[in-house]
Amino acid sequence: MSISSQENAMTEIALAMAMGFFSVMVLTAISMGVPAPKSSVKQTAAVSIAVLAQNSASAGSGQASKLTKKDVLVIFDGKQYRDRSLNTLDLATIRHAERVVLAVTPNLSMSAAMQAQKGISAKNIVITTLDPNWNQALQEKSNAR
Repeated sequence: MSISSQENAMTEIALAMAMGFFSVMVLTAISMGVPAPKSSVKQTAAVSIAVLAQNSASAGSGQASKLTKKDVLVIFDGKQYRDRSLNTLDLATIRHAERVVLAVTPNLSMSAAMQAQKGISAKNIVITTLDPNWNQALQEKSNAR
């Protein structure tokens, strides 16, 4: 039994359309989950809360939340974990933290961000990107060495 070339073409077109619709669905879902940036940013919440991933403890709400005083801010520059003062951080000190906000550089790939998340043993981890002020401070710290 042979399949005509016309049936092969129709199958290819159907597959291409399915992939296109799936891509549009994924882009729509991602764009709906990122809040619009606010014009005024406080220094205590200088980390932009554009959440890339959340674990099951905080994923139910579907909304990004503000950084609080109880949260432990961990900055990952692609090589090292750092604290709020941009000093090297020992991850054992944050093991029992209630919530860890892992801030990564905007140019870090998604897979590298997920690997950085795996390095932290806290139960509630929120991944976000650093805003331009934090990026500049991080660059100045690395250039000072």
